Amino acid sequence: MASGGGLHSLATIIKRLEAATSRLEDIASISSGFIATNAATTTPGIQASAFTAPPLPPPPSASVALVTPPSIIAFDERIIQGKVKTFVEFTKGFAGPSVVEMAGLVEKQYIDLRDFLNVTASCKKPDEKTIAQLLTPLQASIEAISRAKEANRRDREWFTHLTLVGEGAPALGWVVSPKPSPYVGDIKESVDYYGNRLIKEFKDKDPKHVEWARAYTAILDELRKYITEFHPTGLTWNLKDGLSVDEYRSRSSGIAQAGAPPPPPPPPPPPPPSATPAPQASPAGGAAAVFAELNRGEEVTKGLRKVDKSEMTHKNPALRAGNVVPASSGPAVGKKPIKPTKPQALAGKKPSKFALEGSKWLIEYQENESALSVEDVDKSHSINIFGCKNSTIVIKGKVNAVTLVNCTKTSVLVDSVVSSISVTSSPSFAIQVTGTAPMIQLDSTDSGQIYLSKLSLDAEITTAKCSAINVSLPVEGEEEGVFQEQAVPEMLKTVIKDGKLVTTVVEHVG
Repeated sequence: MASGGGLHSLATIIKRLEAATSRLEDIASISSGFIATNAATTTPGIQASAFTAPPLPPPPSASVALVTPPSIIAFDERIIQGKVKTFVEFTKGFAGPSVVEMAGLVEKQYIDLRDFLNVTASCKKPDEKTIAQLLTPLQASIEAISRAKEANRRDREWFTHLTLVGEGAPALGWVVSPKPSPYVGDIKESVDYYGNRLIKEFKDKDPKHVEWARAYTAILDELRKYITEFHPTGLTWNLKDGLSVDEYRSRSSGIAQAGAPPPPPPPPPPPPPSATPAPQASPAGGAAAVFAELNRGEEVTKGLRKVDKSEMTHKNPALRAGNVVPASSGPAVGKKPIKPTKPQALAGKKPSKFALEGSKWLIEYQENESALSVEDVDKSHSINIFGCKNSTIVIKGKVNAVTLVNCTKTSVLVDSVVSSISVTSSPSFAIQVTGTAPMIQLDSTDSGQIYLSKLSLDAEITTAKCSAINVSLPVEGEEEGVFQEQAVPEMLKTVIKDGKLVTTVVEHVG
């Protein structure tokens, strides 16, 4: 009985093996038939080997990986993490939505600058068209900050903050300047002007505004130190062992995809196209053309069409109901060609201002004003005149101080001043005092006229880096309005006496 059971089990195993062998033979015959069919239907002119799946790419080796240059490591630590991140986080803690949005644009701006500097530190200098393409994100970030400032012009509570950042945005133009550090220094002077306004206004009200202004200027200070260390004579490229820009982009994209699983093999390629489309032409113009409009200021939005009242939804309920604004029926106005600007004219024309804010009169960017009168003044008021040209400003009454900065051919007529009159970087100025003024300070100014009254003959006049300054004094015994002009000495003589420097005015006799 046992023998019969064993034979039965052996017969069962043999049948199962035969069934398995039969199935394997069927699978093998189906596979060979599929390969033969594909080989018979292959498109003429295309080799069968073209259908073979390409081998998987080898894992990226250490030689392909890009090493972060020391200058970029320093930029990340000192500027991005050290200053920009601090400024952005501080802004989020106290500022309004418009300023928080502006801080985000500042962060993006410096990240774009970091990416550009990483290219320059890793690559050889390419042609001008490639440089222009690389600079496009920087130009876009500067214009974005300018547009954000103009869009929030009605936000009076925070507009000085927005203007401060707007003045500092073109600092990234140092990458195309032959003297980058002085370029950033000039931008910072404009930022400091609005920063000082915030400090004077909020130092006793809310110190956070003062800290915010100093946090932004700290970015420019650190940027200038970074430029002095790594790019003292202009933007540098890796001319020794740098890659081409195309190779750099290829390696960068390869590193970005290194952690992803290998893609599946591609399908059979299509037949070759009959004609290859022509590549799109690159925009003309070099780096100078890209940055020719960086500091246009108000001119950035000049090409926008003015919206007619009939197209404004807040004045037409019917438009709000339809949710569609009709197209303008007038003829299309062609865009005027942009006149090429010179480097010194990149700042553009700024909006004029004449306003009393607290105890400060702000008179800015006035041009060709023959008689701009400041009335209803108080002894505590200070008059700040900035960026005016070919204008005459009449101050009626006694004020605390008068400050004239960056003006050209500007005249000021003032009754009396409690503290001082200050003139800085304002060539061809004229100051006339009809009352009293204890001190007049001149700095970095050429060609000026000062008219004093009989009551102000005890005024102290100090000059530094000035030339062609004349003081007109009233003539004793003559009628009012008769003056005698005397020049402020410019030539000094310094000698050493007893180990000290003694300076006297050089007088020419004869």
